[in-house]
This record gives sequence, structure tokens and C-alpha cells, in this order.
Amino acid sequence: MFKRMHTLCLCLVLLPLLLLLLVRPAQADVNGTISPIIGVLAQEVYQDGLISKHFNATSYIAASYVKFVEGAGGRVVPIGIGHNRSYYEELLQKINGLLLPGGATFFNETNGYGDAGEHLIAIARELNDNGTYFPVWGTCLGMELLVLKMANGTETRSNCQAINMALPLEMKQDYNESRLFGGASEEIITKLSQENVTYNYHRYCYKEQSFSLPALNNSWRIMSLNHDVNGIEFVSTIEHLIYPFYGVQFHPEKALYEFVSKDVPHSSSAVHSAQYFAEFFINEARRNTHSYDNATEQARSLIYNYQPEYTSVLGSGYVQQYLFEDPDIAGDGDDDGPYPYYPYPNNNGNNGVASWSLGFGLVVALTFRAFAVIMEHS
Repeated sequence: MFKRMHTLCLCLVLLPLLLLLLVRPAQADVNGTISPIIGVLAQEVYQDGLISKHFNATSYIAASYVKFVEGAGGRVVPIGIGHNRSYYEELLQKINGLLLPGGATFFNETNGYGDAGEHLIAIARELNDNGTYFPVWGTCLGMELLVLKMANGTETRSNCQAINMALPLEMKQDYNESRLFGGASEEIITKLSQENVTYNYHRYCYKEQSFSLPALNNSWRIMSLNHDVNGIEFVSTIEHLIYPFYGVQFHPEKALYEFVSKDVPHSSSAVHSAQYFAEFFINEARRNTHSYDNATEQARSLIYNYQPEYTSVLGSGYVQQYLFEDPDIAGDGDDDGPYPYYPYPNNNGNNGVASWSLGFGLVVALTFRAFAVIMEHS
């Protein structure tokens, strides 16, 4: 009896030791050129707004932008507002692209969306100047911010009234010379140019003549135009002539993932067209080779550390939102995230969870087999 107890204790000691042999130094689990990591910038919550009345949050990201990235094969790291430049410099060295979402905030809010965007756009520009391909995508307000900061803060926007308007794009004659549309199929172009598939919700816009002003100096290619409810012409798609920077005044993510208004188009053509833009941007991000130092840092930075709130039931214009209480949200790799520090096993290019499960099962099986043999002969 004593011998059997001694054998059992020995096995119980050996089992955790064998398990430890499976844990190797952590590495990033997926190459960014396959499944790029995109930084999505948060923006401030209005102090007297809907979210403030129901949640203790200081900033948010609409979940539709996260899904926009994920639906094309990418992953998201939330980017906080209110940080100094070094935070953004460190982060952009690890991710593969930047998405500036639409919203309803002002660019002159201290430590807000505008200030953070200024740092991010400047850093992205420097990365490209130094030979690193780093794409930036701006949607609606994000496009407006991108153009403003590339114009060194010179305001060239006009007032527009394009609220709840689904429109076809009025393509410029040379649209197919652009990077954005040069590879688009005839089917996509037909849907975009002939059907009401692009959803607009904005009160400011850029006119075509804005881009010929000295501040912008014809540095952007205009691929399409549209007209607001009063017939005022505005620019709806752009790309920079030098940098991989892209902007759309409409909201492709809403056609895919927002169901709060009957005016948002969800037809097959609208969904197909919107998906084109997501896949284009993620393919651009695949050209960037940045990565996190290890899988633990990467995992602690991803949006999966947070849970979206179902906000449309409260009257929000977003079905779901990620809400952040602390401006120092995930993305900096520190050990102050929402979950405690934990190691990720090295997967050597395979699925880490699957590798761990198989290894765990093998060790357990061998250990108990050895235990059975010992007991049989004891």
C-alpha cells in the first residue's frame, strides 16, 4: 500500500514538470502579412451624451469598425486618446495599419480624437518616408481628419447636408488609374456607380476645389464625387499620390454591420461593395511587416480583451460599442490591462491552442499509462 502511494505521489510530481516542458518562449502567433493587425482610434464620449448616462466611459470605438477589419481577415488593437507621442510611436512600430473611424467629435478637443490623430498621421507619414509601407484608412470624419492633418492643420472643409443618404458614386473619368479602384472588377464598379450602395451621414465635406488650394497642392487623387441634399458637390473617395493613405466620405462598415436605420443599405450589392473596401485596406496592410515581440504582448493588446456593449437598444446610432473607462486602453503592451499576465505557448506557425491541447493530452496519457504500468507491477 505504501509503495502504491509513493508511486502515485511521484506521478503527481512528474506531471506538472512534464507540462512545463511544453511551454516555450512566446512568439507572435500569426504573421502580420497574413492576418494584419490594425489600430483603430478611439474617440471621446460626450459628457452629457447617451453613453455617459448609462456607462462610466471616457472613450469608445464602434464595433462595426472592428468587424470591418475582422471581416476581411485582419485583427484590431484599440488605440487610446490622451497619450503623448511616444505611446503612438511605439504602437505603430508593432501594427500593420491604421483606421481613423467616423464619428461626431471636434478636432480641437484637448487630448481627444484630433490630437491623437495628429500624432498618428505624422508618425505614419514618417514611417513611409523611411521606407516602411504603412497604410492609413479614414472613414467620414476620419477622412476629414486625415486631409486636415496632411494639410498641416489648414481647414478647407465646407458645410454639407448629407444625412441618411444612400448614393451611387459619381466616378471620375480616370478612377481606374487609382490604386483603390484599379483592381476592382467591372461588377463592383457597376454596383458602386449605378446603385444606392454608399451610405452618407456627414455635415462637413471637402469640395473638389479644396484639393487645389496651396495647403493640399493637388497631392490627393479624387476618384469620385457626390451631391448632398441641396445639390452641393462633395468629394467621396480619395487616395494620396505619394503615401498609401485612403479616405471615403461614406460609411462602408454600416452597410455591413449597422442595423439602426432603415436608410442604411443592406442589399447584396451594398454588402458586396462595402466588403471590397475592407478587403482592399487589409490587403494594403499585408504589405507591412511590423509585429509584436511576443504572443503575450500581442494578445494583451488586441480588442478581444474587451467586451462590446449592446447600445442600439438605448437609442445609440451604433448597434454595439467598445467603451473604455481609462484612456490608457490596451495597445501599449504594459501589464495593466483588464486581464492578468499569462504566457502563451509557442505554436511554431500552427494554432497555439490546438498545439497546446494536443501536447497536454499526450503528456497526460503517457503519464497515466506509466502510472498504470507501475501499479500493475507493484
